[in-house]
Amino acid sequence: MNRSYVIVLLAVFALFFLQLFAGDQPFVWPISIGLIVLIIVATLLQLRRTSNR
Repeated sequence: MNRSYVIVLLAVFALFFLQLFAGDQPFVWPISIGLIVLIIVATLLQLRRTSNR
């Protein structure tokens, strides 16, 4: 399993548990946005890497 897949998988789980358990804490939105950006960047890097083969 590639490193990008592991990063995306961990970020998705972190986002899920953050939304499930954190509630209306003030730190939820910045962390959620950061995790979504991380998921998008890692996915785009993986797609770019596999399309060159």
